[in-house]
Amino acid sequence: MNEQLCLYEVRDGVALVTLNRPERNNGMNGDLEVAFLTRLLQASDDVAARAIVITGAGKAFCPGADLAGGPGASSEPLPNTKIAVDVARRINKPLIAAINGGCAGVGLVQALYCDVRFADVAAKFTTAFPRRGLVAEYGIAWMLPRLVGRAVATDLLLSGRTFTAAEALAMGLVSRVCEPGTVLEEALAYARDLAINVSPASMATIKRQLERYEWMDWDGALADSHSLMGQSMGQADVIEGIGAFVERRVPSFVPLGQGSHFAWMDRPEPTGSAVRGLTPEGLVKVTGIFHAVESAGGRLVCIAGQVACDAAGDIVGVGDLAAQTAQAYANVERALAAAGLHPRDVVRLTYYIVGLDPQKSAQFGVGAAAAKAAGVAMPKAAATMVGVTALADPAYLVEIEALAVR
Repeated sequence: MNEQLCLYEVRDGVALVTLNRPERNNGMNGDLEVAFLTRLLQASDDVAARAIVITGAGKAFCPGADLAGGPGASSEPLPNTKIAVDVARRINKPLIAAINGGCAGVGLVQALYCDVRFADVAAKFTTAFPRRGLVAEYGIAWMLPRLVGRAVATDLLLSGRTFTAAEALAMGLVSRVCEPGTVLEEALAYARDLAINVSPASMATIKRQLERYEWMDWDGALADSHSLMGQSMGQADVIEGIGAFVERRVPSFVPLGQGSHFAWMDRPEPTGSAVRGLTPEGLVKVTGIFHAVESAGGRLVCIAGQVACDAAGDIVGVGDLAAQTAQAYANVERALAAAGLHPRDVVRLTYYIVGLDPQKSAQFGVGAAAAKAAGVAMPKAAATMVGVTALADPAYLVEIEALAVR
């Protein structure tokens, strides 16, 4: 890694990560991407850093991919082959983008990966992709509608038009527009306040809640928040936070991992096949039902629960929807365990049933009750039933698909 391509320093508990190709307006190439993502990982592991600010050297933030090349041609392709491009989405510390100038394409995507965005009043934005013959890269078509709504996201992605910082503020894409030349100062001040006055464990957990609850129904989100609140009571950060408030002093929160601890922190991040999705060992995918497996930064894990076959590959309960449903839940539990996940990590379930009707729905309920009685851990999540007609095997009557957010 060329350390000069992306600079790193920590001041007052804040890591400052600076894209440093000002001669190319910080145009992104593979080498810069590797350097930038390496710096993010460094900040994530640095106990001295409690918040992270990202900016660009010179007059631009990042105008997207450096399509014209230029001095210091990259030895690494873009996207790079060494580090996941969405590292920022898996960091448990707050990330603040200080957008000091032009922000386009992959540069805009990296800004969107941040939790909070400040922009210079003169900054200009564009998705750019369709005007270069490209598609919505780096997951931006997933993120942008969640930030600004589908209608606005569709406009920005299809047109690739340029828009101003004022418009970005109005649509909610940025949190603050700053006077000329002050964006980095304001972003650092905001980050310093977080570093000094906010519990690192609270920030990490709230980030996880925001990610998970977007996929959960109200009852599930409320129940999860009650569980997390119960875990927080009596722990170090709550004691310190309340003590500092009562005594009217600045809190002394310890670094992430040394203060309050939550159960989710003990669960390993899925890697390898777990990120791509799982079919339990010994089971085979069946054509005819949706088995697509998607992931977003290792946080979304889609698990297809094979129903008709057991671990030995034998068909279970031919024509018996209840028996196959019970097997489905057992298979989902096995798949979750293999991915290092818990049933409580599941935020959405989709049930696929051939020829869905009231009688089959009742049989499905019997099977779910049987699985629970047998000790199978049942996910509590928003659920949807889908009736399907085409199956490779007529004995394969039901499938459960679980979506977990890490």
